[in-house]
Formats: sequence, C-alpha cells, structure tokens
Amino acid sequence: MSSILEVKNLCFSYDPNNKDGKYAVHDVSFSVEKGDIIGIIGHTGSGKSTLVQHLNGLLKPTSGEVLLNGKNIWDEPKKIKDVRFKVGLVFQYPEYQLFEETVFEDISFGPKNMGLSGEELTARVNEICEVVGIKKEYYEKSPFDLSGGEKRRVAIAGVMAMRPEVLILDEPIAGLDPKGRRDTVSMIKQYRKAYGATVIIISHNMEDMALLADKLLVMNKGSIEMFDTVYNVFSKYDRLKEIGLAVPAAAEVLRRINEKNSSIRTDIFTTKAAAEYLCAYAAGEKGA
Repeated sequence: MSSILEVKNLCFSYDPNNKDGKYAVHDVSFSVEKGDIIGIIGHTGSGKSTLVQHLNGLLKPTSGEVLLNGKNIWDEPKKIKDVRFKVGLVFQYPEYQLFEETVFEDISFGPKNMGLSGEELTARVNEICEVVGIKKEYYEKSPFDLSGGEKRRVAIAGVMAMRPEVLILDEPIAGLDPKGRRDTVSMIKQYRKAYGATVIIISHNMEDMALLADKLLVMNKGSIEMFDTVYNVFSKYDRLKEIGLAVPAAAEVLRRINEKNSSIRTDIFTTKAAAEYLCAYAAGEKGA
C-alpha cells in the first residue's frame, strides 16, 4: 500500500521567532497508508491537536513538511483550501459549530464551498446521510432541536459530505452517552468502508482506540513516543504508565489476573472480548 500522508521532521513553535527554543511539536516524522485508521493518544499538552492541525494546513510548520499524496501541501499556498477539502478536520465538540437553520443546510455547507449546487449538491447530501444513517425526515429540522449525539452526528456528516480522502477527528466521542458513542463509532466505520478513506482519531478512550485503530501514534512532550500496532503499543504497559497513559480497562483486568495465573491472555483490549474470553476460559475452553 502507498502512503497518503507523510510527515517529515515537523517542528512547530507558537512563537514566530521561537526565542526560547521551545516547540509544541518537535522533529515528528511518520507516514500513514491509504485506508488506515490511526489513533493518536497522549496526555494533555503532548502536542496531539497541534500535530493534526498541520495535516490540513490550519497550521504551517516552523520547519519540516507535510506531504499529501507525495506533494508538500505548502508548495502552492494559494491552493491550501483545496487541501482542506481533501483532509477534513472535525474539531472536538463539533456540534457547537452548527449554525444553519436546518440539518440539510448544515450538512450541505461544506459541499457548497466546494462549488456543488442544485441536484449535485442534493445528491451529495443524500449519499452521505444514507452512508452514516441520517434519515431524510431530519432534513428540515433545526439542528438545535436535536439531542447532543444527533447534533454531533450532523456536524461530522457535514465534514464527511465533502468526501475527504483523509478524515481527522479530535475526540469524536467525548461527552457522549453510550448510545451516542456507539453511533459515532459506527458512523466512522461506515464512512471508511464506503469510501476507502483514511481516518485519524485523537482520543483519550483507550477501549475505543482498541476497537477502531489499526495503529496507534503515542505523543509525549511534542514528540512521537511510539507508532505501532495496537497490540505492540498496549504491550508497553510500564512505559505508557510512566508518561501518564493507561491501557484499556479490560487489558488492565486481564493483566492483573495474569499475575496470579500466567495462562490468562493479556492481548485482549475490549470489554466484550475480555468477558467472552473469561467465560470461555472458566468453561474450560482455554484456547478461546
């Protein structure tokens, strides 16, 4: 597979003159393959949000570069808007950014900015709503009359409607109830499946990262601490703890049981899978 995004030696300082020599992001390099779901984790202030704002040109590197499909996104600064159509960024609590009078108008706002209109615009909105499960009966409703989870669903759909090749979400499930979390996770999976999109997610919820991500990028003090498979990252239990992070609760429980019974697996990271494994184990199916 080929890389859709590549970050090379990225450094960024919020001080244009960088007089104190401090960087919010320092010497970060990694690549993302088409179709991957990448989870970004790290303690508060580790540089996660600063990093992803470089991926669609909201921030410009102090040094280093970001390549999209092999081309530096800042080669033609006047075309940076086109990059933002290809790399869609959903900020934390996107429902606070809703502003149109109806759900349809809010979802169609991004595609309108891309130049779509008339039947083409309606087709685009219909298509994304079908993919992510927003019914047409919602189209004429005010987004402000929806529940918190529904508002977020509409806000995320508005970015998805631009059909970005790369979709970046900053804490997409923060503050949602269990149903809202499940719906949002399903929405992300459906978008990726429908369009073969690459997805990058920032989250503090380790179980959701285990459910969604192909690989995890761990940020620490503005630099990359790890970039590896979910299993390999969560296997570094002691190091994660040192930098203020944790493994999913299910893995923590299995790890503690394993300290008493070494035959218990520790490579299971979701509550459902761990419960099924322990039930099977108790019933004598140790190979489950």
